[in-house]
Amino acid sequence: MKPKEAEQAIQDLLDGTLGEAAFARVEERLRTDPEFRKLYLSYVKSHHLLIEKFENSDGKIIPMTVSPWFARRRRIILALVACVAVLVSVATLFQVSRPEPGAALVFGPESAGRTVHGNGKTGDDVMWVGSSLELARGSVSIVMPNGVKGYFEGPGKLEMESLNRLRLRQGRVWFEVPEGAEGFVCVTDSLFVEDLGTEFGVYAEPGRPEEVHVIEGQVRLHPIKRPQEERLLNRGEGSAWKDEQLEPTDGPAAFSAAFPQKITVFSDNFDDPDGTPLNGKASDIGAGPWEVSRGAMKVRNGILDTRGDVRNMAFAPLALPRLNDLTHILLMTLEAEGPGGEGWAGVSLYTGDQERIFVGDPCGDSGDWALHPVGWQAITACPLLAGKTTVTLRYNYRTGLAELFEGAQTTGTPLASQWIAPGLAFDRVRIANGSTTDAILDAGGTTAEAMLYDETNTRSNIAVRSIKVSVLSAENTIRESK
Repeated sequence: MKPKEAEQAIQDLLDGTLGEAAFARVEERLRTDPEFRKLYLSYVKSHHLLIEKFENSDGKIIPMTVSPWFARRRRIILALVACVAVLVSVATLFQVSRPEPGAALVFGPESAGRTVHGNGKTGDDVMWVGSSLELARGSVSIVMPNGVKGYFEGPGKLEMESLNRLRLRQGRVWFEVPEGAEGFVCVTDSLFVEDLGTEFGVYAEPGRPEEVHVIEGQVRLHPIKRPQEERLLNRGEGSAWKDEQLEPTDGPAAFSAAFPQKITVFSDNFDDPDGTPLNGKASDIGAGPWEVSRGAMKVRNGILDTRGDVRNMAFAPLALPRLNDLTHILLMTLEAEGPGGEGWAGVSLYTGDQERIFVGDPCGDSGDWALHPVGWQAITACPLLAGKTTVTLRYNYRTGLAELFEGAQTTGTPLASQWIAPGLAFDRVRIANGSTTDAILDAGGTTAEAMLYDETNTRSNIAVRSIKVSVLSAENTIRESK
């Protein structure tokens, strides 16, 4: 039925002049053709308004002259109109209740963050237009409504400005844009980046220039404040925002594109027979046996105990992989009967012969946990932590931040935090105890300085049940611009 024929058929129906065969055709079209139903409803509304407008002065509608056949089918017509009204109502309800499109989020291992919404919305697994993702640590995978995939690494903040546009306030993010979703936009404080069918990554991290790198395809970018300075970047190319200018990057860049794998580089739970000497004992996982350089520590009842007025020190090497810019998180979980005594005792991470991070009782008679850089003069980053039996250290290679958590996970609130130094790739773990004097001498202090503390020359102890050191390795998820 052509458009003009459809309009004429509806008009004939409303006028009561439609034949029986034509009525059957209209009835079938109403059941099967949404566009015809929409046209019919518009005519019915107009017809009703005309009738109301041209009522007689007594308020009675001027009667229409209808054929006897039409009168007999009036009930059918009214029922059909009612069915159409129900269909329209259901369609309208569906439009109202259809979920608002958003970006699906999945938090990765050892991650902590939240999504912030407006209009009373809740939930951490989705971002809508106007929402922001605040990531304290870890990573989040993102799938946009148009199919764009992203991988966001914190600490950082990401905002959803539209269904096709994200703003990276801080952090690093990788995007893969499928065919048909070209035109996706990521902006930073300084740069506007528009996808032209591609795979690309963006940095916006403190202490370094904002950068854009194209892995596949092409992007268009320009400074936010100077849109006329538009540039195209192709596969393998990158651009950095330095000194208010766009400059080519020095070389290719790599981005993580999926959640990292947790790899254990050292583990020992000291479940050896009683009396087993620590010197020469193989760890459960590691790159070699323990080497005792002071004392004569032994396993007792599943514990490596440093009790007694004897100084003890032992090292064990860590296996690969080492930390780097992508495999950038180290986790060390210690299970122990807390340190105690007037001296110090704990576990340290080393790079070569240099001690980098210490976890344990730094000095004094409180016998509690603390986290701090090495050296007897170091000030702890928090009040001493009493009553903890299991703690986990988390170190970020990129930022240099070390955090101490209770338990074996690092997704909650840290007990303590301390900026150590970025770029440390540890290769040894050490268990040791000593006195205040020992700490002064180990840190390069003079004998005269050490003698000031000779009255507190009692050594502390730590009873270690297990040590586990892991890294979050991104080696199998890397996407590189080259």
